[in-house]
Amino acid sequence: MSTLITGGTGFIGAEIARMLIDSDDEVHIAHRSGNLGRLEGISDRVHLHQFDLSLPGSASALLSEVKPKTLFHFGAILTAPGEQDPQALLQANAAGFIETIEAARLAGTEQMIFASSIGTYGRDTGGGTINDLTLQRPNSVYGVTKVLGENLGAYYRQKYGLDFRGLRYPSIVGPGVTTWSVAQYTSWIIEKPALGEPFEVWVPPEAVVSILHYQDAARAAIELAQAPLESIKSINYLVDGIQPTPTAGELADAVRSRIADADITFSPPEGAAAGSVRIDDSAAREEWGWQPNFDTEGMVDAVIAEVTGSVR
Repeated sequence: MSTLITGGTGFIGAEIARMLIDSDDEVHIAHRSGNLGRLEGISDRVHLHQFDLSLPGSASALLSEVKPKTLFHFGAILTAPGEQDPQALLQANAAGFIETIEAARLAGTEQMIFASSIGTYGRDTGGGTINDLTLQRPNSVYGVTKVLGENLGAYYRQKYGLDFRGLRYPSIVGPGVTTWSVAQYTSWIIEKPALGEPFEVWVPPEAVVSILHYQDAARAAIELAQAPLESIKSINYLVDGIQPTPTAGELADAVRSRIADADITFSPPEGAAAGSVRIDDSAAREEWGWQPNFDTEGMVDAVIAEVTGSVR
């Protein structure tokens, strides 16, 4: 029995591989670049495949070779680079997704777990709480393609019996992310002080961005995959971490309580809105028992420990 993870050298994909490595599954990882840093210590225990989601035919060749029982589709171009080159993102995240899900069907794949995002929302959230029934009107090309993936996956579930399930992730927190995004302060506000570096936050202290530790994000994907078929009603699920979500200021205070000389300042652009979108992930909690492991303090401690190589 084999499992394939696209984007398997990424933040969440590599952690999924780590969590599955001692299972009975044969773990295959598809990646575009040669950077295997996140697979340190397990790269010799997985099967590695070069894979370019943007290249027509790449997904078809990969799926026909591996024929996985379960596919974790976490390969994608992210928001910031996508806004710089929307056509490249559309080729990877839209055309590449369409080829991938069809190739999975033809390969006899039984289950597909899809990494979606709260970026599928955007307009009309009212700055309040979003749930799985909130109207999805994304304001980024990334969000547009994730809505496509969610809905095409649901169609394949109905039409062909592919057990498609999706996760709408919030901002993922952990060390080592280099791609900028508006929400990326949630990781760097911990990582930079842990490295002894100053950090200037570009949102107001009262800003709220829902957050999830990357190990919780990986565990959510595995638990969703393992949930009984009859439990899956909503198909695509929001998952949240810490509730109530800490503000940027509260997150900074949690870091300062652990790093006395943490140099964290707030310098939002003039007129910047704080933003206050919170998540109601009750469908995931009720249908397949989702519960995060990390609270604010535990998440901060975990990131600091990983950055500094220490155990608190």
